[in-house]
Amino acid sequence: MIEVMAEEARPGQIVGGRYELLEVAGKGGMADVWRGRVRGDSGFVRDVAVKQMHASLSVQPPYVAMFVEEARVGSTLQSPNVAEVHDFVHDRGNYYMVLEWIDGIDLGSWIRWHSSRGSQARWELVAAVGVGVLRGLAAAHERVGPDGRPMPIVHRDVSPHNVLLTTRGMVKLIDFGLALAPDRAQETTDPGIVKGKMSYLAPEIVAGGRPVPASDQFACGSVLWEALVGRKLFDGTTDYETYTRLRDCVVPPLKPTRPDVPAPFAQIIARALSAQPDQRFPSTREMARQIGTTLKKVQLRKDLHTVLARSVAEAREAMGIGPRPGEASGLTPIVDLTPSETQKVAQLRPDVAPEKRGLRHRLPTFFGFGRKRG
Repeated sequence: MIEVMAEEARPGQIVGGRYELLEVAGKGGMADVWRGRVRGDSGFVRDVAVKQMHASLSVQPPYVAMFVEEARVGSTLQSPNVAEVHDFVHDRGNYYMVLEWIDGIDLGSWIRWHSSRGSQARWELVAAVGVGVLRGLAAAHERVGPDGRPMPIVHRDVSPHNVLLTTRGMVKLIDFGLALAPDRAQETTDPGIVKGKMSYLAPEIVAGGRPVPASDQFACGSVLWEALVGRKLFDGTTDYETYTRLRDCVVPPLKPTRPDVPAPFAQIIARALSAQPDQRFPSTREMARQIGTTLKKVQLRKDLHTVLARSVAEAREAMGIGPRPGEASGLTPIVDLTPSETQKVAQLRPDVAPEKRGLRHRLPTFFGFGRKRG
């Protein structure tokens, strides 16, 4: 049977009979994101983000299944801190996910902007970002099914590029493409493979364990540490070196690099980064509550949403970033960590920077791992 490639999408094209593609706003390993527009009756017009799976993947059932699942999982979440999924379209061989349009910048770019000008992000703003991310995660972790039973979703890819800061000072968690949900029809993880960006994996995951909500909490702690310091907490010259640092879970104290950070906030981050899941907070909602309590004790002269919004606008202007919904991370590369500490990377989009791609990592079998996990 000959597989027919999907028709190439183009500006001005109408998909699903109602969504006009305007321009590509973000590129990723698995999909591109278009700025789009939906038109209704009586002159109604609304901007939307249209995430289009790459044509080369649209003929591969495993990737289509993951894309469909991302839309399904995202559509079940209702939170001001999670990007809304509006629709899913299959048109002329292409698959599209329609999401709310978000004007802003991803947290990774915001961190780089501070580093490029030799400054550090205000800890109050980082704390506010943390509260937003954690509330978005709480919506996923606390999800219940139609029968009222708990149906928690584990994001599995909490990283700076999956956190958007809007021009209105809001925080949005995006990209549930790697999410683990109990009502998923089938799990697409192969034996010995773990999903997520390597630098943000929790120790229990690199040890071959199943991802749990506390694993997302650890990743959030790592993201907040990075936002404060300006560099990744767990970062090696190779994926294998990063893996060993994650496995050993050695977390440098914040005080030497950020003496301005109040001890309570530093302690909250340190607890989230505990090596053992049961030593972290009982929930992401509780972690968010404690950060909020820390912020309330500070005499703030201006609303943090307003300050964050101004910071986002300044960063976008300085970096020459136009309207876009953020990075469209992908799931194409597979990284093998071998005893010789070499890595083999298979990728479909070599033009996408590694830090902007979602990864699937093969665990080192020589450490007794490599068992099939969710």
